[in-house]
Amino acid sequence: MIFKFGKKGKKASQGQGDDVEVELIRFQTEFDVKANEKLVRVAFEPLKELLTDGLTRRAETIRVDPKGDRATIGFLVDGIPVPAGRIPRQRAHAMTQMTKVLAGMDAAERTQPQAGAVNASLSDDEYELQVRTQPVAGGLERLTVHFRNLDERLDKPEDIGMTVEMKTTIRELNGNSQGVFLVCGPSRSGVTTTLYASVRGLDAYLRDIQTICFTEDRELINITKFEANAEDDFEETLRRCVRVEPDVILLDPVLDADVAKVLLGFQDSVAFMTEIAAADAAAGLLKWSEWIGDPSLAAESLNGAISQKLIRKLCNSCKEAYKPNPKLMQKIGLDPEEIPVLYRKARPPEEVTERGEEIEPCLPCNDTGYLGRVAVFELIEVNEEIRQLIASGADAGQLKSKARESEMMTLQKDAMRHVADGTTSLEELQRAFKS
Repeated sequence: MIFKFGKKGKKASQGQGDDVEVELIRFQTEFDVKANEKLVRVAFEPLKELLTDGLTRRAETIRVDPKGDRATIGFLVDGIPVPAGRIPRQRAHAMTQMTKVLAGMDAAERTQPQAGAVNASLSDDEYELQVRTQPVAGGLERLTVHFRNLDERLDKPEDIGMTVEMKTTIRELNGNSQGVFLVCGPSRSGVTTTLYASVRGLDAYLRDIQTICFTEDRELINITKFEANAEDDFEETLRRCVRVEPDVILLDPVLDADVAKVLLGFQDSVAFMTEIAAADAAAGLLKWSEWIGDPSLAAESLNGAISQKLIRKLCNSCKEAYKPNPKLMQKIGLDPEEIPVLYRKARPPEEVTERGEEIEPCLPCNDTGYLGRVAVFELIEVNEEIRQLIASGADAGQLKSKARESEMMTLQKDAMRHVADGTTSLEELQRAFKS
């Protein structure tokens, strides 16, 4: 399906020369139209068309990047960058300013990074558009819009693909009402979703769970929001919350050593669950140790760490089964008798390829072979052996090696179950883990 930008709105060409009207995105916000009259006239409709195009093509992120006299547009679809064309620099500038107005940002400020958000709808789906701008040369700005589908509920551990065994392990690691459990990962990797799913996996009926963090619009059943005093700093708020004697406290991401050291002073009285920006679980444990400054103290304070990685799912409309080489199956740890076939992206029949015939594309996945993503997890339990390694200043490789020896869950091991059940392909794992 090819989309055309035009003055009358967005149209989709269906291959026969017929153009069909496509509904454009609708913003759920109010702004001063008269004060932004010129901007609205020049940029409002092109912006709606661009955002609609991105959502229609299943983009989770749109980026508009000024370069020279043009601006490049890129979509991120299932984690894969997809070029989406170029537009004149001035049009991109106007669209960026229009987006800032809609997101409640300062359109006149172009020298500092800004962030904002606006809700919108397309067809029957509701979205939050998370908007960021970054100044670039020439007084222009790079625009990034991230879509969050408000109708997709990823609440429970099973909703994001955690196994029952992993849910049970996380519950046990946080069962002693002391210590720190870290959810690790880079930005936009699903860290916050994993944190909330981990917390929801605890038994909130039997345990007192409090939160003193910003929970956005995420529902936390039987989890108490602790009311902080405006005049209190973080340490005093934490002290007041601990006096209530909760079993677990859910926190905002830990961003620096100062906050980590504050938590260390309370970890004997309550279990903390929080985020930390790190490449993976092992890196998160070592970052915590570095912040604490004393590896032995850091090791004693930790319960465990989990990280996640998103991999693409095969499109159910076009994936094909094949019989893999038995030796390959044994090498990757799968029993060829128990799992006789695997799945992969569909390949055109040889006779059709030889004749040069065109294959009808798969519309649901836009002929990529993949549709959506699923999380795979790495969980390092801080048992006595892992604790000793952290205390001794071991590196990430040594932590991972010991976790594998102890048969803890690794990203690759968790990913293989999705290969075995046909959710994804070996080719996707090679792409995702090639580094």
